[in-house]
Amino acid sequence: MATDPEFRHLTKTDFAYWELRRQILDGELPAGERLLLRQLADKLGLSVMPIRDALRMLERDGLVDSQTHRGATVTQISPDMILDTISIRMWLEVLAVREAVPRHTDETLARVGDALAEAQNTAASGDAFGYARANRTLHELIEEPAPPALREMIDETWERVWQSRRRMSLFSLVPGIAMEAQREHVELVDAVRRRDATAAASAMERHRESTLQSWRSALADLR
Repeated sequence: MATDPEFRHLTKTDFAYWELRRQILDGELPAGERLLLRQLADKLGLSVMPIRDALRMLERDGLVDSQTHRGATVTQISPDMILDTISIRMWLEVLAVREAVPRHTDETLARVGDALAEAQNTAASGDAFGYARANRTLHELIEEPAPPALREMIDETWERVWQSRRRMSLFSLVPGIAMEAQREHVELVDAVRRRDATAAASAMERHRESTLQSWRSALADLR
């Protein structure tokens, strides 16, 4: 750790937090996995104390559950929790879009256009998991000028279900849904480019309802 430039200025606790967070979000530590202090400490070359502190931080993020007599485990996300979290996140996104539109510049709009084109290409390729990443990037760039506290809340709710969505992407569960999402994205980006905050927020709200309905159908088929 000490010789890695990426982590040189982090405390041991911060290093443990970011590395374990990465492993959870990348699926290296799957949902339900027991997180044993000594095992994690040995793996990361640390003592137990920073690992314990990092797990508390990850519990705060909703990525780790701690139970008496069972210890810490990677949070398991139920279908109902997926729906609830996506619903909340996308309401926050409606607000973020409304706040972001008047703050966009020609430069930020250009990045949005590039992301829209990349998402279109990825959707056309049929790469469901690639499209999930492109979709998130597009949303983040559309909402980038919104207040930081709002974007932080959106990011936190997105990451709470990101691990499950990496393994169970809507775009792999529902064939053709990526192209439908792209049509909605085009409508949204058009309103953002016109700097029409009301129209953009309305487009985002319709996108939210469509996304939730698709998730309800997909999850019902899995029950």
